[in-house]
Amino acid sequence: MKILVLCMFGKNRSQYLARYLNSVGHDADFGGVAQDHDEIQNKIDVADMIVAVSPDIHVRLMNDFKIDDKRTVELNVDDRPEIVLPAGKQLDGDDWVNFQERYVYPKLLEQLKGAMGDLKD
Repeated sequence: MKILVLCMFGKNRSQYLARYLNSVGHDADFGGVAQDHDEIQNKIDVADMIVAVSPDIHVRLMNDFKIDDKRTVELNVDDRPEIVLPAGKQLDGDDWVNFQERYVYPKLLEQLKGAMGDLKD
C-alpha cells in the first residue's frame, strides 16, 4: 500500500511521518497542499491512502484535489508554536527544533498509530 502524507508545504510534518512510515516498512511519500497542484495531484493519483496532518489540510485536500475513493486519515497536529504554546510564544532555531521533537512529532505518531492500528514499529 502506498501512503501519501500531506501537510501545508511538505517541509516538516509530512516529511517526518513519511520517513517514519518508510522506516517501519511502508511505502510512503510526502507533499504539501500549498505546493504545485499538478505535482501533488500526481502523488495523490498513485497513493492508496492519504494522511492529512490537520483538519485544515484535510479540507484543502477534499476541496482542491480529486481523491476518488482513496482512504483518507485526518490527524489534528499543529506545528506552529505561536498557535500551540501559551501567549502565542514564537520560537526559532534550536528552540523550534526542540518543540517539534518534543511536542509535534510524538503527537503525530500517537495520532497516526491510533488512526491506523495496523502500523508496525
